[in-house]
Amino acid sequence: MYQFSAPMPYTIDDIQKLININNQIEKSRITSLYACVPRGCEVFTGFEQSRNISVDNVSWDYWKNLIEFTLSQGCDFIYLLNSPRPLDIENSEFTKQLEKLDFLLSELKNMGVNKLRLASGQLMAYINKYYPDFQILASTSLEYKTICEYQNFLYFHGEVKQIVPSCELNRNFKMLSHLRKHYPNVEIELMVNEGCLQGCPNRMLHQYISIDRTKTINDDICLSQNYATSFCFPITTKYPVQSMVMGNLIFPWDIEEYSKIGINNFKFVGRECFEDFDSYLYGYTMYLKGTDNIKAIENDYLTAFSHHLRTNPVLKKLTIKEYKKYLPKINYFKKYGYLCGGNCGVECHYCYKCADKIQKVFRQKQKNEQIKSDVPV
Repeated sequence: MYQFSAPMPYTIDDIQKLININNQIEKSRITSLYACVPRGCEVFTGFEQSRNISVDNVSWDYWKNLIEFTLSQGCDFIYLLNSPRPLDIENSEFTKQLEKLDFLLSELKNMGVNKLRLASGQLMAYINKYYPDFQILASTSLEYKTICEYQNFLYFHGEVKQIVPSCELNRNFKMLSHLRKHYPNVEIELMVNEGCLQGCPNRMLHQYISIDRTKTINDDICLSQNYATSFCFPITTKYPVQSMVMGNLIFPWDIEEYSKIGINNFKFVGRECFEDFDSYLYGYTMYLKGTDNIKAIENDYLTAFSHHLRTNPVLKKLTIKEYKKYLPKINYFKKYGYLCGGNCGVECHYCYKCADKIQKVFRQKQKNEQIKSDVPV
């Protein structure tokens, strides 16, 4: 059984729709939802990455009700304290942050929530020391990419129960196998639909900028909260096929290969964009149905599998049935994936060739359709 975590939607109706996907699938289950309160909420501690900016209701009672409903449906809940920022202990307001944290954790504990997702080693150690009833789950915001980083991290933080490796490691089967073998008691969860620009130099900055990204001073992009994403979006828009092929996505027909090395936990992303909830619900549903039987979704489109590319007009024309055969093969990465970090685009052009093939087939299809439309009836 493949277990999936997903962002908790902002209404009870939408939470119910998300959990109802489980009634349509057999091999997978959405077993946990994750979230944090909005920035304006009275229990917001400042240790969160606040991405739910556009929500209307910020009261703790409202969000508490959503969490309690999630738990009542037999779904686990993970609270996010996953800002990678160092603890600002010199700030005069820091003691108030700790007081808010104490109140929040007390409230969560009383509801039966015992899992926290963290990115700060300082905060992990602090919570493990003073709130040992909570399980510590490490955030992908750590962005560790080497085995030595994980060895040292898990040596210093033996309290960690789960890690979510950087999506840059999704195709590094050798490293994932080493982690699974040497840390059998640490659960590994992989993000399946992130779709970020491969090798993005601003990915860590993106993790730090977790407040209103529309804020800009003097109309200067350098002084904008949107700075981190102002580079990747133009690239993914201009080169959508290459971005999809290179984006470290885990497609549903490849899930089985990760299970073979002992990884059965996976994660959907997208918590900052639930104003477009229906598109996310569609994507999650298609993905999980695809883990059961790819033929059930083969007439749908590849956009369903990528958070960042789900609305791209070119990719919305690429059906799974037509283009799946041209995508990179998982067996290639099982053999060579550990070399991607140093060889991609230099000694290895495998994924580039796959993207070129898809573009070539797509252009030919467009050309054929244009010829048909020009033929007089």
